[in-house]
Amino acid sequence: MTNRFEIVDGPDDAECADVVVCRRLTQPLLMPDNHIDICSKCGEAIQHRPHVPKRPPKVCDLCAVAIMEKEKDELVVMITPKTAEEVAEWLRKKTAN
Repeated sequence: MTNRFEIVDGPDDAECADVVVCRRLTQPLLMPDNHIDICSKCGEAIQHRPHVPKRPPKVCDLCAVAIMEKEKDELVVMITPKTAEEVAEWLRKKTAN
Protein backbone atom coordinates (compact mmCIF):
# COMPACT_ATOMS: atom_id res chain seq x y z
CA MET A 1 0.00 0.00 0.00
CA THR A 2 1.43 3.37 -0.98
CA ASN A 3 -1.08 5.76 0.58
CA ARG A 4 0.36 9.15 1.60
CA PHE A 5 -0.83 12.27 3.37
CA GLU A 6 0.85 15.50 2.29
CA ILE A 7 0.59 19.11 3.37
CA VAL A 8 1.24 21.02 0.18
CA ASP A 9 3.42 24.11 0.26
CA GLY A 10 1.40 26.38 -1.95
CA PRO A 11 -1.54 26.89 -4.23
CA ASP A 12 0.30 25.67 -7.33
CA ASP A 13 0.81 22.24 -5.74
CA ALA A 14 -2.84 22.08 -4.70
CA GLU A 15 -3.93 22.84 -8.27
CA CYS A 16 -2.39 19.49 -9.29
CA ALA A 17 -4.90 17.49 -7.22
CA ASP A 18 -7.18 15.04 -9.01
CA VAL A 19 -10.29 16.16 -7.07
CA VAL A 20 -11.34 18.42 -4.22
CA VAL A 21 -13.56 16.60 -1.73
CA CYS A 22 -16.42 18.80 -0.51
CA ARG A 23 -19.29 18.38 1.92
CA ARG A 24 -22.83 18.18 0.65
CA LEU A 25 -24.85 21.32 1.22
CA THR A 26 -26.18 21.84 4.74
CA GLN A 27 -28.36 24.55 6.23
CA PRO A 28 -26.80 26.43 7.81
CA LEU A 29 -23.49 26.15 5.99
CA LEU A 30 -20.74 24.42 7.97
CA MET A 31 -18.82 27.70 7.89
CA PRO A 32 -20.65 30.94 7.06
CA ASP A 33 -18.27 31.98 4.27
CA ASN A 34 -18.35 28.61 2.44
CA HIS A 35 -19.00 28.73 -1.28
CA ILE A 36 -21.80 26.69 -2.85
CA ASP A 37 -21.15 24.62 -5.97
CA ILE A 38 -22.27 21.42 -7.70
CA CYS A 39 -20.62 17.98 -7.43
CA SER A 40 -18.94 17.19 -10.75
CA LYS A 41 -19.92 13.50 -10.44
CA CYS A 42 -23.55 13.40 -9.22
CA GLY A 43 -24.77 17.00 -9.54
CA GLU A 44 -25.71 17.41 -5.87
CA ALA A 45 -25.22 20.78 -4.20
CA ILE A 46 -21.95 21.00 -2.26
CA GLN A 47 -20.10 23.52 -0.13
CA HIS A 48 -16.41 24.27 0.10
CA ARG A 49 -14.01 26.78 1.53
CA PRO A 50 -13.31 29.92 -0.52
CA HIS A 51 -9.62 29.07 -0.92
CA VAL A 52 -9.89 25.55 -2.42
CA PRO A 53 -7.97 24.94 -5.65
CA LYS A 54 -9.80 26.16 -8.75
CA ARG A 55 -8.72 23.58 -11.37
CA PRO A 56 -9.52 20.17 -9.84
CA PRO A 57 -13.11 18.98 -10.12
CA LYS A 58 -15.09 19.30 -6.90
CA VAL A 59 -16.88 16.15 -5.72
CA CYS A 60 -19.21 15.54 -2.78
CA ASP A 61 -18.10 13.39 0.12
CA LEU A 62 -20.31 10.48 -1.01
CA CYS A 63 -18.83 10.41 -4.51
CA ALA A 64 -15.36 10.71 -2.99
CA VAL A 65 -15.88 7.45 -1.08
CA ALA A 66 -16.29 5.56 -4.38
CA ILE A 67 -13.18 7.21 -5.78
CA MET A 68 -11.17 6.40 -2.65
CA GLU A 69 -12.30 2.77 -2.67
CA LYS A 70 -11.18 2.41 -6.28
CA GLU A 71 -7.83 4.12 -5.64
CA LYS A 72 -7.24 2.77 -2.13
CA ASP A 73 -3.84 1.24 -2.90
CA GLU A 74 -2.34 4.47 -4.26
CA LEU A 75 -4.30 7.22 -2.55
CA VAL A 76 -2.52 10.51 -1.91
CA VAL A 77 -4.37 12.97 0.30
CA MET A 78 -3.27 16.60 0.08
CA ILE A 79 -4.25 19.40 2.44
CA THR A 80 -3.24 23.05 2.30
CA PRO A 81 -1.77 24.75 5.38
CA LYS A 82 -4.81 27.07 5.45
CA THR A 83 -7.23 24.13 5.50
CA ALA A 84 -5.17 22.33 8.15
CA GLU A 85 -5.31 25.48 10.28
CA GLU A 86 -9.08 25.77 9.85
CA VAL A 87 -9.65 22.10 10.69
CA ALA A 88 -7.51 22.43 13.83
CA GLU A 89 -9.47 25.50 14.95
CA TRP A 90 -12.78 23.75 14.30
CA LEU A 91 -11.65 20.73 16.34
CA ARG A 92 -10.53 23.00 19.21
CA LYS A 93 -13.94 24.68 19.28
CA LYS A 94 -15.80 21.39 19.02
CA THR A 95 -13.91 19.76 21.89
CA ALA A 96 -14.25 22.88 24.06
CA ASN A 97 -18.06 22.62 24.00
